Amino acid sequence: MINAVLEIILKAADKKERLLVTLDGPCASGKTTFAAALAGELDAAVLHTDDFVVPHPQKTAERLAIPGGNCDWERLCREVIAPWKQGVQPQLQRYDCQHDCLLPPETLTADRILILEGSYCNLPAIRAYADVRLFMMTPEKKRLERLRQRESPESLQRFFERWIPLENAYFAAYGLPDAECIPIE
Repeated sequence: MINAVLEIILKAADKKERLLVTLDGPCASGKTTFAAALAGELDAAVLHTDDFVVPHPQKTAERLAIPGGNCDWERLCREVIAPWKQGVQPQLQRYDCQHDCLLPPETLTADRILILEGSYCNLPAIRAYADVRLFMMTPEKKRLERLRQRESPESLQRFFERWIPLENAYFAAYGLPDAECIPIE
């Protein structure tokens, strides 16, 4: 499957100076692993939506009622994606969830291809910049098995009570995967 995806990305890259690839899908579907494999083949940079979670003070009930509202898509687009698409190597600040703070600024070193990996990378504002949209279609049984292997019992409970329902609401609200998403099975 990776070869077919590489072909699609390389074909799209021939037509663009800077190509944004989004890789969305449910938790534990293999997004991070697949993004790393693509990046290695393409000499691309990978950016994770997990680094752009909304800080705790901004997590209001109103904000979290919006599907995908726990992603700080405004900052991601303003500070990283828009400047990068315009040819500027942006400064970014990753969000540290455990300490509820932004980490020191760092320069995004992505020349021609940037892979944005993670849930919520098909929010409308981000999708507007995307050139190739991928969606992981891993069976639920396999995803749940992966979660059970990698998460503590407490963390697994948070996935079932919070993260999976938030992702499902996001997918339903935006009709994902849609016809423009390339399925990765």
